[in-house]
Amino acid sequence: METENKTLNSSGSQHLIREAIRRIALGRSIDRVDMSPGGTGGVGTARLIHGYVAKIHDDPADAEFARYGGTIDVGEYPDETASTEPIIHKGVLLAGTQDNSGGFLIVPTLLSDVTIVSDAATRAMYVVNFSHADLIQLSAHTTVTVGVRETEQLDTSSDSTPDYDELEPTGNEASTHYTAEGIASTVKSDAGKETALTQDAETIALKADRGEFNLSADKAETKVGEQAVTVTGEKITLGAEDATEPMVLGRQLAQLMMEFITECTKIMTPTLMGTMPAVNAPNFAPLISKIQNFLSQTSFTK
Repeated sequence: METENKTLNSSGSQHLIREAIRRIALGRSIDRVDMSPGGTGGVGTARLIHGYVAKIHDDPADAEFARYGGTIDVGEYPDETASTEPIIHKGVLLAGTQDNSGGFLIVPTLLSDVTIVSDAATRAMYVVNFSHADLIQLSAHTTVTVGVRETEQLDTSSDSTPDYDELEPTGNEASTHYTAEGIASTVKSDAGKETALTQDAETIALKADRGEFNLSADKAETKVGEQAVTVTGEKITLGAEDATEPMVLGRQLAQLMMEFITECTKIMTPTLMGTMPAVNAPNFAPLISKIQNFLSQTSFTK
C-alpha cells in the first residue's frame, strides 16, 4: 500500500511538473489551447487551409449579405481534408472586421487560389495569401508612401559584403507620397535627371528638367526655359504670359494679300507714250499662287 501511494505521489508530482513547464512555455496561449476543440489542442491552435474563392459577398441585394457582407467564402481543396464532401468555409474575413471601407484591404478574384488561417479557439478565419486580386486598397489616416530605391547588388560570394540595409544606392529611385492634402511623386536617375509631380485640390504641377507644366482652375501653362504657352479663360499667349502682340488670322491675311497683289497688277503709269502698266507688273501675278503656301496645315486659331 505504501509503495502504491509513493507511485501515485510520484506520478502526481511529474504531472504537476509537466503542467508547470507547459504553462511556462505557452504563456498566455495556454488559455487558447484549452479552448480548442478536441483533437486540435497543442502548441498551435491555428490551421492553414488552401482553397479557392467560392463567393465574394459584395452584393447588398444578396440574401447572405446582411450576415456575410465584406467577407468571402472559401472552398477547401480535396487533398486538404479527409472529407468526401466539398467543404466551404463561409464568412472568411479579408481585413480585421467586415467593414472594408478603410485600412489595408485585398479583394481576391473569384475562383482564384487563396490560403486562409482558421483559429481553432475562436473559429475566426482570415485570408493570408492571394494568387490574384481584383482590388488592392491602402487607406491611411495621415500618409501612404509607395516607392522603390535601387541599391548595389548583394555579393553573395563574399563574407564581407554589406548587409542589405547597408548597400549603396545607385541613384535610381521613384516614390509617391499620398496625404490628405495632396500627392507628390518624384523619379530620379543615376545620371542626375529628375521629374516631379505635385497635386493638391487646386493645382497640378509637373516638372522635367527645364520643362514645366502647371494647371489650375483658371490657367494652364506649358513652359520650357523662358518660352511658354499659356491658356486662360480670356486668351492664349505664346512666348510669355505678358505677350502683347496679337496673332494674325491666316485665311483673312491670305485674302487681303490676294486683293492687294491683284490691285498691284492694275497699276498704270503715265508716260510720254501714254498710260502704261508698271514695269514689274508681270512679277505680281505669280505671287498670287504662292499665298496659300504660308497657311499652316496643322495649327489653327480663331
